[in-house]
Amino acid sequence: MQWNTSMPSGSVPAVPADVALIERSRQRSFELHRLDPGRSEPPRVLTTTALKDHREPMERFMRIARGGMETLFGQIRDAGYVVLLTDTHGVAVDFIGNPLFDQDWRRAGLWLGSCWTEEKEGTCAVALANLEQRAITVHHAEHFRAPNQRLTCSAVPIFAPDGRPLAVLDASAMESPDDRRSQHLVLQMVRSAARMAEDANFLHEFEHHHVLRLARRRDFVEVSADGMVALDEAGRIMAISQSLREQGVLIADVGRSIEAVFDQRFEQVADAAQHGGYPLAMRYLPTGTQCFALVRPPRRRPIAAPAAPRPAAPAAGPVDVDALQAIAGHDPQMQTNARQALRVLDKGLAILLRGESGSGKEAFAKAMHEASARRAQPFVAVNCAAIPETLIESELFGYREGAFTGARAKGARGKIAQAHGGTLFLDEIGDMPQAMQTRLLRVLAEREVTPLGSEQPIAVDVQLICATHRDLREMVAQGQFRLDLFYRLNSVTLALPALRERADKALLIDRLLHEDGQQLYGRAVAITEAARGLLLRYDWPGNIRQLKNVLRTAMALSGGEAVAPEYLPAEVHGSGPPLLPPERMLSLGGAEADIDAEMPLHEAKGERGTLLQALKAHQWNVTETARSLGMCRATVYRHMQKWDIVSPNRLGH
Repeated sequence: MQWNTSMPSGSVPAVPADVALIERSRQRSFELHRLDPGRSEPPRVLTTTALKDHREPMERFMRIARGGMETLFGQIRDAGYVVLLTDTHGVAVDFIGNPLFDQDWRRAGLWLGSCWTEEKEGTCAVALANLEQRAITVHHAEHFRAPNQRLTCSAVPIFAPDGRPLAVLDASAMESPDDRRSQHLVLQMVRSAARMAEDANFLHEFEHHHVLRLARRRDFVEVSADGMVALDEAGRIMAISQSLREQGVLIADVGRSIEAVFDQRFEQVADAAQHGGYPLAMRYLPTGTQCFALVRPPRRRPIAAPAAPRPAAPAAGPVDVDALQAIAGHDPQMQTNARQALRVLDKGLAILLRGESGSGKEAFAKAMHEASARRAQPFVAVNCAAIPETLIESELFGYREGAFTGARAKGARGKIAQAHGGTLFLDEIGDMPQAMQTRLLRVLAEREVTPLGSEQPIAVDVQLICATHRDLREMVAQGQFRLDLFYRLNSVTLALPALRERADKALLIDRLLHEDGQQLYGRAVAITEAARGLLLRYDWPGNIRQLKNVLRTAMALSGGEAVAPEYLPAEVHGSGPPLLPPERMLSLGGAEADIDAEMPLHEAKGERGTLLQALKAHQWNVTETARSLGMCRATVYRHMQKWDIVSPNRLGH
């Protein structure tokens, strides 16, 4: 069966393709990271304590990958190679080398805890495998820093079952032939070991589900499968292995029933697993071609003891940090935020996220929830700026039947009660009315909430995460935010960088092209170098939210072909109407740039003047005004009412 006539993305690339990637990396090392190629010290090696933060999240996968690492080392040991497993931050979390050469390995930076990132080491194989998410060899002088130029390194990324980067497997040597082609076989062996670890992780992840090992030839199905498919209890495809993902096969079929993709019913698949696991002939319906499947039955789950009553606080469980690692990307500030978040999760501390509108505060909060012991419980998000002031009390605290005119017959649970046992995310906390600030402070102090119209409090246990694009300290100084609530909320404050400040913009662009391209066209969408250059130079006042919208629109306009400059909006080209400066997205207060010259000075200053100027700039279009200021329409209307700003369209009505 021919899954795909094009070359799989995992195949060994032509040398010119590697050269192009390496050259771009060298340019970034000079221009972006401003590294000195002649710097003589070896790569940094983390302390035992710092290394522990990188190893602990990887422990389960390290155990799974160890067998593949040992097999690889046995194949290349006599040629003088060392094997490293790094996390997605480029830190070596596992290591196998000949102990006779331990001092040499350590001096070369090929050691447990060594840091191989482009920001610190410039061009190197581990960094490129992480950044480009593809296998690559960096040989001798292709390394950016002079001390690394005697090394040859072949690195292959390893992916989780959902396609997210998980680790990098690397084989490096301090002595090797000058001819780069001598490393092609080594790269293939590293690729084979990486695939072994990837598949073992897939089987472990779905040990309680039916897993199909697919092959195009019956003779190979037991020894060399083309890929694997996991089915849920209803016979729906819940995941596919990375080998199929690289071939562009079955990606769009995740979530569909087995009968909709192959000419076999789920009952027949389960029967094949139950009766000896004989190869099952199947026809792949999208192409009408034949393949064969060996079905592994699900492992029985252990019989659980009778369930005890649910405790008020969730029981601690193993932490899954994949979500936080994925959202941190390769930006140093975001990686620091992720590490700090992991340290304070499940400690009962309120967490405050600060960042411009569109910088991903809610996504980061959701990732924190997924990485916490509360991840099986609700994540409830509330945008305090989007709820009218008259409704925010009932939204947060709930109400009993008959509490007010128009109340539901059976009352309603508030958002705080809905988040019991899980995480409550209060976005734009700076826009919460002061009366509600007082009630929220009482909830945090007493850990109970009283619905409107009720005298009976309800106990609540939530992990509180708040977010704002405003300066709460300044609001406290101006009497707009309660000081005691401020101290309650900012036990831990994490500052999310604006998109223009992130060091991994290129990676974010590629990731969005991949993710949204899969949704729109079932494959990643390419981008021309000219378009990429425009995106990297643009200031992105709307941050990640704006980038997503621009790329999704460009992909739609391109029809799935490579995104070119003509598919990008005028402002990205620098020819569109001027946008409000980023400072106005941080706070309405104090933003006085570009104030209308005809406006009296006393009126132009402060929040009212800024809002009035924005409304005039957008011809009194509230939707566009809200977008430019990084707030929602309800907040704009509320401020217009507060400051007696009336649209000219409504004068005289």
